[in-house]
Amino acid sequence: MIGFKAHKKNKISKKASKSKQEQCITITSALPYVNGVKHLGNLVGSMLPADIFHRFMDAFGVPNIYICGTDEHGTPTEIAAAEEGMTPKEYSEKYHMIQKEIYHRWGFDFSFFGRTSSKNHHDTTRQLFLVIDKNGFITSDTLTLPYCQHCKKYLPDRFIEGTCPKCGYQLARGDQCENCGKLLDPMELENPHCNICKKNDTIIFKKEKHLFLNLTKVQDDLKKWVSKNKYWSPNVRNFALGWINEGLKPRCITRNLSWGIPVPKKGYEHLVFYVWFDAPIGYISMTKDWAEHNKTGWEKWWLEGKKPKIYHFLGKDNIPFHTVIWPSILIAGKSKKTNFSLPYDVVGYEYLNWEGQKFSTSRRIGLFSDEALRLFPADYWRYYLSSVLPEKKDSNFEWDDFQKRINNELIANYGNLFYRVTSFIVGSFGYVPRPNKPASQEKELVEKIKQSTKKVEKLVRDVRLRDALKEMMALSDETNRYFQNKEPWFSIKNKTTRGDAATTVYYAVNATRTITTMLKPYIPRTAEHALECLKVEKRKLGWKNINDFLIKPGHKISTEILFEKIKDEEIEAAKRFK
Repeated sequence: MIGFKAHKKNKISKKASKSKQEQCITITSALPYVNGVKHLGNLVGSMLPADIFHRFMDAFGVPNIYICGTDEHGTPTEIAAAEEGMTPKEYSEKYHMIQKEIYHRWGFDFSFFGRTSSKNHHDTTRQLFLVIDKNGFITSDTLTLPYCQHCKKYLPDRFIEGTCPKCGYQLARGDQCENCGKLLDPMELENPHCNICKKNDTIIFKKEKHLFLNLTKVQDDLKKWVSKNKYWSPNVRNFALGWINEGLKPRCITRNLSWGIPVPKKGYEHLVFYVWFDAPIGYISMTKDWAEHNKTGWEKWWLEGKKPKIYHFLGKDNIPFHTVIWPSILIAGKSKKTNFSLPYDVVGYEYLNWEGQKFSTSRRIGLFSDEALRLFPADYWRYYLSSVLPEKKDSNFEWDDFQKRINNELIANYGNLFYRVTSFIVGSFGYVPRPNKPASQEKELVEKIKQSTKKVEKLVRDVRLRDALKEMMALSDETNRYFQNKEPWFSIKNKTTRGDAATTVYYAVNATRTITTMLKPYIPRTAEHALECLKVEKRKLGWKNINDFLIKPGHKISTEILFEKIKDEEIEAAKRFK
């Protein structure tokens, strides 16, 4: 079984800045809150698919960067910091590093993993706000805010729970109902209560003047833009249009907090920006941080005149913010220096549930990203979660299904193919033998490889990563059948048929190399080790060589069992663990 490599410093991609191609792809995943460790549902709906897509873009030779980082402002951070006896700044620094280390162990290949507390982020947020204000999209109004008399503090919307007025879900948050997806105002909730002290009848509503982003003024331009984005998935487009068609209202962008970005407007300096306003701006500010570290420009990754393609990967609960509010900020903030491109694709995922329940950080329901790695290797998780990506509907995690997919698919299919082919070559020939001229079975295999790689590329470019993985495993299964049907263990025993055995393993090992290269974005550490066993030059492992037979006659390889099967007792222990 492949072990973990030592932690490395934050990777700064140089591939993108060196590319001669004009059009760039900026990939982001929803910024995880800095408080605590994230559960598997957070990863499967944003970071994992974004990482896979980024790795494929690298393989395709497409200039791209993958940006993510911790979302550090807001009351949740203040509360969590107080519970640990730390300042919000100290707490954010601690958990930023904890999360960064965990994501490294998961194999996430960020170009940059930043922070919303950085100077670039504060400067970029203030700059964009001033442009939006100058363009006439900022209004002021008296806001009625929830205040907990027991906690003696204003509450963020998400720290209030009550009954959703639309669907009746009793655990709806003050900003959004997780059950039906409706964006809410705390005053709309029935029977609201504080989720910090857990006490009823402690919430009152206080009035104070705040700043608003006038979504009504941007609604027509926004609707035209959303409607023309035919490449969006139906669930994402319909979600956005549904909210827009209800009629957009001005939305508050300020809060009474001490930890955040102070508002640069006279009379409002005591307020900070609401976290939903400043967080997505982090995609831009973190790109600036990446550019500074990489000594290159950031503009071609964001400015409209450079025509970048921007992909946002996120979970269902973030769809409204990235299809309505975030684009509204960008539209309202247009200027010569802030002419940012609107998202090319908002890749929104449905929920991954935990054995029939919704994942919940506050209720500790589900498995968390650090816990998962204490149980099984990262590539096991990456493979399984990729195979159940909730692309069109909710998926459900089940321990028995996890064991079945790892043992019967990843190991019995691909792992078995790799070991049986490489061990046969090493044990029977000592090197890759010279083949005879291809017969019909070899020609069929070559054609299937070409068809499969072509299909995989299209599926990936359409961001259908679950189907792409399924196609790769189908090719692996087909190669296994080819090897089994040819029975080289019999033909090698006879001098007259030994050449047929050589032909079989030559075609099988090259097919295995192609499959391994395609699987690398999903199981990067295992695939990299497998390719090291095959001793293929790294410079030849891009997509332009995907169909080439790179393993030539006379080539020496090594063999290894890549995986260990998950035992029943390990699953039972995992069930007790969680």
